[in-house]
Amino acid sequence: MPSVFLRPQVSPFVILFVERDGSTYMTTLLQEHPDIEAVFERFAVMKQKDQSAQEQLDWANDYWTPPLVGKVGAIGFKTKLVDVLDLDGFTRLLREKNVKIIYMYRRNRIKAVVSRINARRLHDATGNWNLYKESDRQPPMTVDLAEFRQFVQERQDADDALSAYVQSLGLPNLRVQYEDLSQDKDAILRQIFEFLGVNYMQLEGKTKKHTKDDLREVITNFDELKASFANTPYADMFDEVLS
Repeated sequence: MPSVFLRPQVSPFVILFVERDGSTYMTTLLQEHPDIEAVFERFAVMKQKDQSAQEQLDWANDYWTPPLVGKVGAIGFKTKLVDVLDLDGFTRLLREKNVKIIYMYRRNRIKAVVSRINARRLHDATGNWNLYKESDRQPPMTVDLAEFRQFVQERQDADDALSAYVQSLGLPNLRVQYEDLSQDKDAILRQIFEFLGVNYMQLEGKTKKHTKDDLREVITNFDELKASFANTPYADMFDEVLS
């Protein structure tokens, strides 16, 4: 029998992330839960269509205002901060609605950057930013060292900005690390469902992991790239392979 939720019982949430943090996979998981409504990057779509900051905020306000009696216990969407056209207004709305924050991040920034480049190649070839079928997997690539170093710095800056923003909100938040999600999906889902106030259930999701965990299988000039980061905090990230 379907669940019934009164408005005060519904948890509004937002998934905040930089990119290549598993947010699409997470959203597809949440969409499979009958008590959760989750949508993708509506703010990004509105931005691409030249809609205004106020239109973004009006949509979010309406979305986070559930019916007096409804069938879902949690409603949310995912967004990058760069797609929020009025960050101050968004912050006020988050606090007004007491939105729960699912903060996704990736410990290994080197792999995040490799995934960024690989996703761009996948998009150019298929029109998708995420891998849904094995036949679309892209072959190994040669990385431009200067571009890669630039992307690593951009990633660090974006990670720092998002971390500071989440901390500044003073709202309930749950940190979800990409590596933990990859290693033990069910344990992470238990945390998220408890955070959102819905029952636990096993879910699968739809996207496939596009970038192999062993970067030697992904980057043809791996040794050269790794050597360029010798004696930096990133050096050990090149060799990390999750079991």
